[in-house]
Amino acid sequence: MGVAGIISQHVEFLRRFLANPQQVGAVAPSSRRLSKALTEPLARRTKPSRILEVGAGTGAITRHLIDLLGPDDHLDICELQPDFCAALERDVLSLPTARLVRSQGRIQLLTCRVEQIDRPGYYDFIVSGLPLNSFDPETVDTILDRIMANLAPGGVFSYFEYVGLGRITRHLASSATRRRTRAVRDLLKQRIQRHQFARRTVLWNFPPAYARHWKTS
Repeated sequence: MGVAGIISQHVEFLRRFLANPQQVGAVAPSSRRLSKALTEPLARRTKPSRILEVGAGTGAITRHLIDLLGPDDHLDICELQPDFCAALERDVLSLPTARLVRSQGRIQLLTCRVEQIDRPGYYDFIVSGLPLNSFDPETVDTILDRIMANLAPGGVFSYFEYVGLGRITRHLASSATRRRTRAVRDLLKQRIQRHQFARRTVLWNFPPAYARHWKTS
């Protein structure tokens, strides 16, 4: 992507954040280093895989996923926001490699909520850009239940969260927001203890982030 494309991507992301910060949850797209950290398990696979990306945004992680696709891999991209879907079509899915793979029926753009994807045991890898800490605990619980149900046995779920988010929330957020984010953190902590097998710290991201990897039993 050229400089103009990068600037356009960041402007689009910031515009969407300012319009709806609770749904977008970030002020900038994921960096290439964070994208690489999130896709480490996928990059090490040894067989064809079915992959789902949820909360694709403007496609920073999507680009990296497409670069990793083998000749027998399939990628479903889930994004609810119409402006982000338009950006994906314009800036990512229009690229030569993406067009070729899509013409083979191995890339599909799903314009729906992740909770609506009901394919139990289907995906080998699910990569999320959803702002889980911006949702209420009930929504997070529903999303995670569906994601884990859609993973094949031994499948991997990868997502990120920002470093120091809890401290920032405690100092800057309202009491209601602090209660909500604390409940979400407690919920995530329980699942992390149950499913997480790896965590990477990515300082070269804005803001710095943890890439977390869970595995189904």
